[in-house]
Amino acid sequence: MDIRKLFSRGTLQSVFAWDRLICRVISAWLTFVAVKTFGEGKFSDLSFAQDASFSTVILWVTILFVAFSALNLLFCKFESDSWILMAAATLCVFSWALKYNNISNQLYFMLGLIVVYSMVAIYFVARNEELFSKFEPGRAGVTTAVVIFAIVSGAVISLVTTFRYLTFASPNFDFGLFCNMFYNMKESGLPLITSERDVLLSHFVVHISPIYYLMLPFYYVFPSPITLQILQAVILASGVAPVALLCRKFKLSGKATIVISFIYAFYPALSGGCFYDLHENCFLTPLLLWVFYFFEKEKYLPMYIFAVLVLAVKEDAAIYIILFALFIIISRKKFLHGIILAGIAAGYFVGAYAILSNTSAYYAELYSAATPNPGIAGPMVNRFDNLIFQRGDGLAGAVKTLLVNPGYLLTQMFSTAENGVEKLAYVVRMLAPLGFLPLCTKKASRWLLVAPILMNLLTMYKYQYDTNFHYQFGIIAFLVYAAIQNTADLKLPTRRNLLTIGAVACCCVYLVTIMPTVTTYVNRWKNGREKYAEMREILDTIPEDASVATTPFMVAHLADRDEIYELKYHGGEADVDYVVIDMSRAYDQNQVNTYLNKGYVVTEFYEGKVMILEKVK
Repeated sequence: MDIRKLFSRGTLQSVFAWDRLICRVISAWLTFVAVKTFGEGKFSDLSFAQDASFSTVILWVTILFVAFSALNLLFCKFESDSWILMAAATLCVFSWALKYNNISNQLYFMLGLIVVYSMVAIYFVARNEELFSKFEPGRAGVTTAVVIFAIVSGAVISLVTTFRYLTFASPNFDFGLFCNMFYNMKESGLPLITSERDVLLSHFVVHISPIYYLMLPFYYVFPSPITLQILQAVILASGVAPVALLCRKFKLSGKATIVISFIYAFYPALSGGCFYDLHENCFLTPLLLWVFYFFEKEKYLPMYIFAVLVLAVKEDAAIYIILFALFIIISRKKFLHGIILAGIAAGYFVGAYAILSNTSAYYAELYSAATPNPGIAGPMVNRFDNLIFQRGDGLAGAVKTLLVNPGYLLTQMFSTAENGVEKLAYVVRMLAPLGFLPLCTKKASRWLLVAPILMNLLTMYKYQYDTNFHYQFGIIAFLVYAAIQNTADLKLPTRRNLLTIGAVACCCVYLVTIMPTVTTYVNRWKNGREKYAEMREILDTIPEDASVATTPFMVAHLADRDEIYELKYHGGEADVDYVVIDMSRAYDQNQVNTYLNKGYVVTEFYEGKVMILEKVK
C-alpha cells in the first residue's frame, strides 16, 4: 500500500469533504443509536436510555467517527461513507421495527420509518449511481434472484401458518371448515362440510369455488391440514413468475425486475392475507397475473383459460375480469377480446348469483327448524349494506347508489364503523410498498387498474380493509400490473427513486407488521411444543367415526370425520357422540353444563389442555 498516496492532498480533501464529514457523523450517531436500541427496554418509552450522559454519546460517536474515517481512507476509491450510512440506517430500522409493539400508533410509526429510511436509501443509490450502472444482471441472475425470493417468501408464510395450526391457533372460521371439506373431497369427491353452517351441505352453496379441486391431488397424497397451509404459500409465491415475465415484456432492466419481484414476494399484504389461514382467494393473485401476461404477449387462448380459472375461484371474481375487460377496451382498443371477456364474466356472475340466491332460499326452508341461521347460504351482499338503501335490492341497490349519488360514495370511502384511520392505513400498506407507482401515470385509462381497491374502501365490513385478511389478493395483482406498466414509462431518475421508496416501504411495513407475527408463532411453538403434542395425542383417542362438537380452535384437529360441529353454533343439541373443550383458552362453562344435564359424562379431563365429554349410550 502506498502510504504517500493514501495521505495525499487530493485523497484527504476527498475524505474530509463537508458532505462526507456530515454523512460520517450521522453514520456514527445512528450506529450508536442502533446498538442502544438492541439493548434492554422499549425505545418507544420516553425513559429509554435516559441514563446515558451527553459525554458518553459524544465519546462513542467520536470513536465511531474516527473508525469510519479510517475505513474511508482505506477505501477512498469507493463511496464507503454512503455504504456505512446505509448499513447504520438499516440497523436502526431493524431494531426499531422489530421492537415496536404499539399497535394503536403503528400507521404513523410506519410512515415515519418509511420517510427517514427512504431519504437515506435515495442518497445511497444516487451516490453509487456509477457503480450500479455497471451492474446489469443477466437473465440467469434475475431468474436466480426471483426463485430465491419466492422460496424465502413461501417458506415464511408456510412457517407461520403451519405453526398456527400446530399451536391450536387456527379456528374453524376459516380453516377447520376447509379441513373438513378436503377430508370429504378426498373420501367422496364432494366439497361437503358440517362445521361451516352447522348442517351438512356443500361449500359451493356458500361460495362457488371449484378451484379448490386443483389442490385436491396434493392433499390426496399428503392428507394433512399442513398440506393446505403450505399449498396456499406455494400458490401465492408462484405469482413471482408472471411478475418477472411481465417486467421482461415491458423491457424493464434486470435491476428493476429484481426490485419489483422482491416487492411482490415480500409484499406485506400478500403474506398478511395468509395469517388468517386458508382461502380460495389465494389463487386470484397468480391467476390474474397470468391473464395479464398472456394478454400482453397476445397469446389469447391461454389468456382465456386463465380467465376461466379466475372465475372458478369465487363468484365475485368475475368483477376482476370485467374490470380488466374494460381496461383492454379503453386502453388498448382490443374491443373483440374485451367484449368476449366481459360477456363471459358477466354471464358467469349473473348465473352464480342466481344459483346462490336460489340455494339460499332452499336451504333456509330445508333447515329452518334445525338451525338458528336462516342465512345459511347465498351471496353475501350484506357487506355493502352501507350502499344499499332498500335491502331487497341486493347489489343492484349499490349500483343504483353509484349512479344516482356518487357523492355519497366519497363519504364512505375513508369512513369506518369505528371512525378510525383503518382505511387510511390500508391504503398506505397497499400502495407504499409499490412506491405509489400504480398512481404515477398520465394515462387515465390505467386508473381502471387501481379501481379494484374501491371494493375494499366502500364497505364498512372491517375485514375487507385489513391486510391481515384475504380480501386484497385480487387487488394486489392489479396494482402490481399497473406498477410495472407505469415503471416502464417513467424516466430514469424518477423510476429509480420510486422503486427505491417502494423497496424501502416494503421492508419497513414487512418488518413492522409481518415479522412480529413470525416471532410470535415461532416462540409459541418453542415454548409449548410438549403441551400441544399432548393435546393432539388426547384428541387422537376419539374414534374416527364418532360425531363431535367442539370449540373453534379444535375443529381443524378433529376435522377428519363425517360430522364435526363448532360448539358455539350447535345450540346444545345432544346429537353428537363427543363434546370436546379446549381448556387452553377461556371457554363457556354453561355449554359444558348443558351437555352434562343432557346425559353426557366427562371421560377425559386434562387441566389447561382438553376436556372430553361422551354421550352415555
